[in-house]
Amino acid sequence: MSDSRTKKRPTHDLKTIQQTFNTTESLVITNTAQNSAFKMGYSLDDVVDAVQDLLPEDFVHSKPAHSPALPGVWHDTYIMPWDGKQVFIKFAGATIVDITLTSFKESDT
Repeated sequence: MSDSRTKKRPTHDLKTIQQTFNTTESLVITNTAQNSAFKMGYSLDDVVDAVQDLLPEDFVHSKPAHSPALPGVWHDTYIMPWDGKQVFIKFAGATIVDITLTSFKESDT
């Protein structure tokens, strides 16, 4: 079922995300996303590199947080060709100040 609140433009500015997450020390990533990256054979340095390589055209959609539903929190989803894979990266937050990388995994598409 399609969510009528899905946006075709990112909620969060990609350049700001890239400036914010430009080192492993500044990367805010969930344990789930970190473990997924490790299972794919990537380090946190690799995750930072992937974030830096994201292009605006890799953006898929922005949706409200749904699990759990958090008012004002949006998920921006990107799928990018990277290292011979299609990598799914999701950022979540209400503002750019509280943005978190919540998913880093191989895309099913």
